[in-house]
Order: sequence, then structure tokens, then C-alpha cells
Amino acid sequence: MRNFIYLLFVAFFIVSCDDGDILDVELDFEDELTLCPETSESYLLYKTKESPYESLSLLFPSNSTNDGIFNPEDGIVEGSMAINGTSVRFHYRTYDNNPENFICNLVPDETVTVTNNYEATSGTVEYYSTFEDDDNDGIPSSVEDANLDGDNDPSTNPTDTDGDGIPDYLDEDDDNDNVKTKNEAPDPNGDNNFEDARDTDEDGTPDYLDNDDDGDGILTRYEDENGDKNPANDFAVDATIARYLDSNAQDEFPLDEFIENTYTRTISIYFTVHNVDITVLSTDEIDLGTYTLEVDFSTEED
Repeated sequence: MRNFIYLLFVAFFIVSCDDGDILDVELDFEDELTLCPETSESYLLYKTKESPYESLSLLFPSNSTNDGIFNPEDGIVEGSMAINGTSVRFHYRTYDNNPENFICNLVPDETVTVTNNYEATSGTVEYYSTFEDDDNDGIPSSVEDANLDGDNDPSTNPTDTDGDGIPDYLDEDDDNDNVKTKNEAPDPNGDNNFEDARDTDEDGTPDYLDNDDDGDGILTRYEDENGDKNPANDFAVDATIARYLDSNAQDEFPLDEFIENTYTRTISIYFTVHNVDITVLSTDEIDLGTYTLEVDFSTEED
């Protein structure tokens, strides 16, 4: 369990604890935090640097409140926790070698020695957790938001072109034609100008928002002859383009099944440490960094 790993790790520091020296510490770490492999007991976040080899780490327990930090279902989770030297712990350490493969290991790397270990006995950790969702369809979420406010908040009535209950910014197939939006040339020249999106039937509605791409009166998803929910591989006899883009191919193959929809949620958690009592650190506020994780979701029509 994580507590056991951490306590074993701490045991190796006893021979190299703070000897009272005052060090000139420059906290020029990168922003990104790493999370040690999860268990049911606690979370251990850290970041390291070279020249010299150093680390900052934060340990805090897994409970219903802290678990919510990593799953901000309502958009934003923020709060604080008190450093107490037991369940919530903050360390600054120095090493004689790269500690990247040392911190989380059950059996520490024998090639690494901790040369200084400083632990705060008090202080406060503040966290701010938020997320952004993206259907990875090649169109920025802000463009797919009805009010163009960029927040993609359902309360602001984001666009749902096909009325399937999945907002366009979460919908891989905005028009429910079983051809993914990114495969319907929404930005053919990659200039982020969607005004030149492909419009096969030239009806003023781009293909990625048009459920009858060729304007032949047959829904695109009904031009799926083999019924595999992929109209792009169905051709009329002797045709060189798929039925759904061929206005001369007007056979109908009704299909009211839809491809699975997935989107990615990118969660960013910002940690700041205040008023730690480590004498070698000459600041009252430490921007500990950001932990980022991506979670894939699937959605179904209402």
C-alpha cells in the first residue's frame, strides 16, 4: 500500500536528515507533478530536477474529499489541507543521483542516496482542480459552443446540432450520420478557419453538420449498404466515390444504429504550499505544480 511504500522510503532518510546547515535553495523546478502508483491509502505527488538533484513531494490521504480532487465532476474543486507531519506531509530533498526511479519504488534504487531531507511540520496546501472536455473532432470546443463563451457549460445551452442529447463539443459525430466529424473535412487546409469546410452538395451546410451530405434526399447513414455503421465503404456499382457523397446513388438502406461516441476529459490540478516551516526555503509560498490526467468517457444518445 502507498503508506507502506512511503514509510519504507522515509526510513532510508534517517541517516541523511537535516543537520542544521542553511542551504541556498532555488526552486527552479518544472511545473509538472507526477503521481506515484495509486493505492487505497494515500496519494504521493512529487517533482524532481537535476543540477543539483532535488525533489519536492506531497503526501496526503485518500478519502472521499481528497478523491474528489482527481474527479471534479461539477467543473471545479478547490480547498486546502493542513500539513501535520503525519497524514499530510511535505518534503524537500537533495540527492547524489537522479531520484526519478527512486521515490515510488518499494525497494529504493541503491545508486541513489538522499543527502538532505527536510520535512515541514506545519503549513497549508491549497488545491484547485478543473477540467476541459474535448471530442477530438478537429474543431475547438469554443467554436462548438452556442454562446461562443468557451466554457462549454451545459447551462449556457451549447450547440447540439443533431439533437441527440450530446453537445457538439462532446460529440464525435455532430450530425449523427455515422461519419465522424473529423473525417468530414471540417478544416481541409488546417488553417482553423471552418468557413471552408467541405460542403459536398453546396447547400450551405458543411458535411460535418449535414445528415444528407450529397443532397440526394437519402440520409447519409441510410446509404450504408453493408450495415456496418460506416457509410464510407459503400459504393454503387462502378462508382469511384462512396454512396453518401454520390448524388446518383439513391438506394436506401435504413439503419437507425449509431457509432459509439467517446470524448476525453483533461483534468488539471494546481497545488500551492503556504507558510511551511523549512528554514532552507526562503519563501512563504511555493507553487508546487500541476498534475494532469486524461480520462476517456463514452456517451449515448438520450
